[in-house]
Amino acid sequence: MRIVSFHPTGTEFAYALGLGRSVVGVSHECDYPPSAKRKPVVSTSLIDPDRMSSAEIDRAVSEAGRDGRSLYRVDVDLVARLKPDLLLIQSLCEVCATPPTDLKPVLAAVRPKPKVVPQHAHDFEGMFADLREFAKAAGADARELERSLRRRVEAVAKRARTLPKRRVFCLEWLDPPFASGHWVPEMVAMAGGADPLARPRRDSVRTTWEAVAAAAPEVLVVMPCGFTLDRTRRELPAAAARPEWASLPAVKNGEVYVADGHAYFNGSGPRLVDGLEILAEILHPETFTPRRHRRGYFRWTG
Repeated sequence: MRIVSFHPTGTEFAYALGLGRSVVGVSHECDYPPSAKRKPVVSTSLIDPDRMSSAEIDRAVSEAGRDGRSLYRVDVDLVARLKPDLLLIQSLCEVCATPPTDLKPVLAAVRPKPKVVPQHAHDFEGMFADLREFAKAAGADARELERSLRRRVEAVAKRARTLPKRRVFCLEWLDPPFASGHWVPEMVAMAGGADPLARPRRDSVRTTWEAVAAAAPEVLVVMPCGFTLDRTRRELPAAAARPEWASLPAVKNGEVYVADGHAYFNGSGPRLVDGLEILAEILHPETFTPRRHRRGYFRWTG
């Protein structure tokens, strides 16, 4: 089995199932586990987000969408030389990873034609369904991994059910601000919180700082899509300069947290369970003692 993964979630699934050696190509965004970064890279971004602000990235993405342009370039010749049996793609977001429409030249070039496994989870059950579908296509057994992940999910949810719900806002983009969607609202609920601006099982959505102030979150979790902790740390002061910022109960009470969205919240892979445990630690530290995720988030003090 030779696997080419066009998105980080697919790569994480492959390695979690013990199929790391079968992965022969990855996208430019596949950086976990670290050994994945040594694989041939089959796609590149047509914008350079490392040199752009949040607002500039948002404008570039919006303009590409209006013009019908892709944000990615696929190295069709390289993929053809890798002769994959299986292509892992995602059909959830054309901003986050190479969309299915960009793979038409690949399917025309690769012979014999590879099997395409799309992943399109909107919640935890969708994540487990994607895991099983990929494992079946790859001839792997996902049962033990699924059981292990489900045990950890239930351990958090069971302990949090009796705890008071805390009012939360999960910020998925800085400028403009985006409210969370897909699986993140479910994670907040299971961890003992409620996010009134979130959209469960739907795309994240633009909001306004006025709406955030009106929601009056007790806890603010900053998890910009695709950003590392260091990148968020650099850009957050601009958001904190907004006049609405100081009025937030979370800011007044010192409950602003920066989380590694890229690792634990933005993709529907196994590390969503780590993200759930991180949220539980943030919302109820008296019950969930921080352990393995010390570098997965930090309290922001400005």
